[in-house]
Amino acid sequence: MPKRLSQKQIAVDLGVSQTLVSMVLNGRTEGISKSSYSRIWEYALANGYSPRGMDMSVGMSNSMQMGIVTVGYILRSPLRLANKSNFYSHVHQGLHDALNEHGARTVFLGSEDLLTEEDFKQFQKTRINMQGLVIMGEINAPMVKRLTGIFKKVVYLAARYPGVCHSVSANDVDANVQLIDYLCELGHRKFVWLGGSPGTMRYHSRLESFQSALQARNAEMTCMQVAESGGADWKEGFECAEKILQEHKGPNGTAWVCFNGLMARGAISCLQKHGYEVGNTVSVAAVDCTRVRDAEWPTVTAAGAIPEEMGRLAGKLILSEDKTEYFQDIVVPATFFPGQSTGPAPQLDSLPTKGKATA
Repeated sequence: MPKRLSQKQIAVDLGVSQTLVSMVLNGRTEGISKSSYSRIWEYALANGYSPRGMDMSVGMSNSMQMGIVTVGYILRSPLRLANKSNFYSHVHQGLHDALNEHGARTVFLGSEDLLTEEDFKQFQKTRINMQGLVIMGEINAPMVKRLTGIFKKVVYLAARYPGVCHSVSANDVDANVQLIDYLCELGHRKFVWLGGSPGTMRYHSRLESFQSALQARNAEMTCMQVAESGGADWKEGFECAEKILQEHKGPNGTAWVCFNGLMARGAISCLQKHGYEVGNTVSVAAVDCTRVRDAEWPTVTAAGAIPEEMGRLAGKLILSEDKTEYFQDIVVPATFFPGQSTGPAPQLDSLPTKGKATA
């Protein structure tokens, strides 16, 4: 678990006395300049400061009076503040940008699997001083309902709970259609699916959209491999690729579509390790639009909703003063990015098997 940010560290980072930090974070305003008060609170909230035993309701109430609007966010299990995942880092950036335009700040309220009864008691105290809550990722349904009963406005991001709260999700159907259409135009007809985060709404949405897009183009899914660990990062992509090559004595298809960009990066590394030329002998694409797409060679062909835009829309929903009784379910369209990881389909008979590939 990441170390809790201390008042001493805040004082060091801001170049002020620890006594001043302590007074501000415990709700004192008398004798403290507005600029110092705002600066300390903004830094503490932006960096997830939430010490136990502190009267957050007083502090946050004073923060609101000083002009600092706050929006809480919670991460799905097993994500943490120090490792909120590639996707949610982008989402948080978009949320921060949208709120910052209105002088508001985010405050980290915890991860799904670490929230305690004490945390929920604290939420009850601070809810009136917060503009709302953003839930990043799919969490258990009873917790969603409990949170919507506490906070006046809740936005569920990358998941949906119809009739319970607002949501912002990606158009996975559009993303897969764009990817499959592009790959089919390159001559690909044999496809492989590498999945991550099994059991989640995102997993089912992306797999089902992938299968529907293949059917529409009369293409075939020759095999699929799902990450056993439940993750969706580089390691899972590499392991899924390794299993496919071992079990099928080769890639078993000319185009691999991955659950996200990190899995695509892992799969590409595995293919290259076994001597396959990515973009030539095997094409790899991802349902994703994060920075891993073009962070290194080869750039990854990808399609998906821009996560920063999803974060921005969540922020706008939270800050909206509309008094509508209806919940909004916003679906963000997909953007397509061609990359070096895909190319014209080779003949399957010409593909090297694992035994023939260069290790």
